[in-house]
Amino acid sequence: MTRPLPLTFLFATLGLAALAGCSNDPELKNQLTPELRDADYPTLLPIEDLAPLLPAPETESTQLENNLDARSTSLQRRADALRRATH
Repeated sequence: MTRPLPLTFLFATLGLAALAGCSNDPELKNQLTPELRDADYPTLLPIEDLAPLLPAPETESTQLENNLDARSTSLQRRADALRRATH
């Protein structure tokens, strides 16, 4: 009884993947110095201390709106000045 080629290929691929998963990585283990291996774990900090607090979206959107309004007014004044200068 012969198996179809795709099924044989599937079993061969799964077998190779299983063998690769069982291998050791001595090159990674040998990179740690004894000092690093014996070092204490770093102190864990709460996420609130690590990440800066972001402003509320309402405050941020108000600031953005004010900034865009100021830029729009400035650009409108420049456009008016250019129109007056060309006529």
